[in-house]
Amino acid sequence: MTIKTKILSIAFFAISFIGFSQSNCKDLKGCERKLCELNIKLTSAKKAGNQNQIKGVENAIAQTKKNCTTKTVATDLDKKVKEKQQKVTERTNDLNKAIKDNESKEKIDKKRKKLDEAKADLNKALAEQKTK
Repeated sequence: MTIKTKILSIAFFAISFIGFSQSNCKDLKGCERKLCELNIKLTSAKKAGNQNQIKGVENAIAQTKKNCTTKTVATDLDKKVKEKQQKVTERTNDLNKAIKDNESKEKIDKKRKKLDEAKADLNKALAEQKTK
């Protein structure tokens, strides 16, 4: 086996493993899912050679192992949903004000796009909250 073939084999295995890991995280709930997702981030950070991110993710894993409970996961998700709801409210108010103030079509369209993005983020957080 040539060096090139060995490298390609290792790369294929690593990519397959990461893909397999990501699909498995979706099947997990609570702290196990959180740890799984953090381990995927750690693998990615190591692959990129990002020492600051590696240290941060390793710290997050240690804290999660130490402090994670079903209640803390639910609390974190509730907080995330509330933040996303607040963002939707802010974006809605911005859009309504722009319409009321008769701003340009471009500005209104930009604010409408930001509102749509905030709504999408909220829906994603709500879906995550239901699965964990």
